[in-house]
Amino acid sequence: MSAVRSSIFACAPTTTRGQTVHLDADPKGESILYTNGKSVFIRNIEKPHIAKEYTQHSCNVSVAKYAPSGYYIASGDERGNVRVWDTVGDEQILKLESHAISGRINDIAWDGESKRIIAVGDGREKFGHAFIADSGSSCGEIMGHSKTVNTVAIRQMRPFRAVTGGDDNTLVFSNGVPFVYNKSIQDHTRFVQEVKFSSNGDMFASVGADGKIFIYDGKTGDKLRELSAADRGHSGGIFALSWSPDNTRILTSSADQTAKIWDVETSSAVSTFDLSSQESTFHGQQVGNIWKDNHLLSLSLSGDLNYLDPSTSKTSRVVQGHQKAITAFAISEDKKTLFTGSYDGRVMSWDEDSGIATPLNEASHGNQVMQMVGSGAQLISAGMDDTLRISSRSSLSDVLVISTNTLPKGVSASDDQTIVIATESEIQIIQNGKKMDSLSVGYNATAIAINSQGSVVAIGSQDGKVYVMGLEGTKLSAVHTLVKNRGAISALAFSPEGNLVAAGDSTGKIYVYDVVSGETAIQQWVFHTARVTSISWSPSGQYAVSGSLDTNVYVWSREKPTKKILIANAHALSVSGAVFVDEDRVVSTGADACVKTWKLTHHK
Repeated sequence: MSAVRSSIFACAPTTTRGQTVHLDADPKGESILYTNGKSVFIRNIEKPHIAKEYTQHSCNVSVAKYAPSGYYIASGDERGNVRVWDTVGDEQILKLESHAISGRINDIAWDGESKRIIAVGDGREKFGHAFIADSGSSCGEIMGHSKTVNTVAIRQMRPFRAVTGGDDNTLVFSNGVPFVYNKSIQDHTRFVQEVKFSSNGDMFASVGADGKIFIYDGKTGDKLRELSAADRGHSGGIFALSWSPDNTRILTSSADQTAKIWDVETSSAVSTFDLSSQESTFHGQQVGNIWKDNHLLSLSLSGDLNYLDPSTSKTSRVVQGHQKAITAFAISEDKKTLFTGSYDGRVMSWDEDSGIATPLNEASHGNQVMQMVGSGAQLISAGMDDTLRISSRSSLSDVLVISTNTLPKGVSASDDQTIVIATESEIQIIQNGKKMDSLSVGYNATAIAINSQGSVVAIGSQDGKVYVMGLEGTKLSAVHTLVKNRGAISALAFSPEGNLVAAGDSTGKIYVYDVVSGETAIQQWVFHTARVTSISWSPSGQYAVSGSLDTNVYVWSREKPTKKILIANAHALSVSGAVFVDEDRVVSTGADACVKTWKLTHHK
């Protein structure tokens, strides 16, 4: 029995208000490179559903850059570590790890020979480090700054030059190699956010929080002109810039929710893209960009990747995804659409074939989405904002909001769309979109499930017991108390026939009980090492899949309880959901904000 990952529907890049996101692309212009959490993502530009993930950093990654050769990537994290790793093949072999500075790495630059790296950021003794990519040996000093350095660029041909810019409003121009201080440039009046050399090395450009764009000689560092002096400049700070392949134009992205294309020779803006957000006044702020061949991409603070079309001055495509951990997951009845909810309350639908995500703004919550379930033509979600949201799948903008009055611990629905909600002190029953009844319980409820027939409800408790109740109309009556579990019940799932219920607990154990007799049917599913977050049965009921805080997914066999498929480290930090698409395919979600699909091979 085995599992192979078949796709990653990647998360959006991590963004922070007021901070530039330094995006990169591979030398061939096929993939974009960005970070989220502890992971680095390599994502195909033309086909964004094709992605690779690098997960070897021990803390949050802040920036990643391709070597000009395309064979290596250097990625830096919040503790000042830079890892250089191989991009050829799936092994992602580590070439070098260097502790560059004592704080967050804000930007990384390679030289044109793919031999030398400069990493800059928020250090204590120093704000930057220049070193050899093979050995980690020093190849110069990054000096001249008195505050955090935000950006660095290296001229890609000899004679090498390096430019850094920081919160001290200063550009520092260095000769190389080895890299040594040449002069300070103080044209900006606020933070310098990004600098980049043109591909031919003749010029470099800088942008800053003052909304200004300066062009300098690439060899001497002498100022040539200011592009932003014209009336059509940005009205807010500029976070990012990229040169066109022919070095005649520059793409800038700004806090004023626009991106602009500038003609360097005439110092004029020739195109303006309005990327203002419908959600808020700041989600549309543009905090990063790349221009690679014919691809122009600008990154919104919301994490949206906007594909820009210069011929129309409009976006031709927007690629979206979660930025925060996915905390809830459901799948449509036809298995073609996936629904996810995240830590920040955002709800999205995903096309299972293409991996394209669509935000469901009306279905989103004001806080963390706790749980999602599908029931016939409805999508049901419960959130930390103490609401239940019922969306019609035919019109996902048609949302019914029901207050739960207190924090919902779990939600489940039957085929006839009877909804049961567990709060800490009571069970609520909703039918036809109305709260029909509530039952106070003498224990702390932690999870709930209702069978597909709507006749039996299982309630998990903090003391590790599962209370099986019969449901008739809106009345609950006690049937069994199941006591095999030893930890607080964290996940419950009825088999398709409704005769079995699987109960996962905080110790990582899953026990399967016979609902009719109350006896333990399976007790061998005990290999998770942390709280079970999700249990789901296959359509036939012959298999079950579970996810856990231990980052693993297990596929269990009902006929052969000792046989299992382990998907180790399925998601960084934790797995939040796992569901069968069919008998041979599983979809999982996790704290890495990604959706992943897995192809299973069951040994007969």
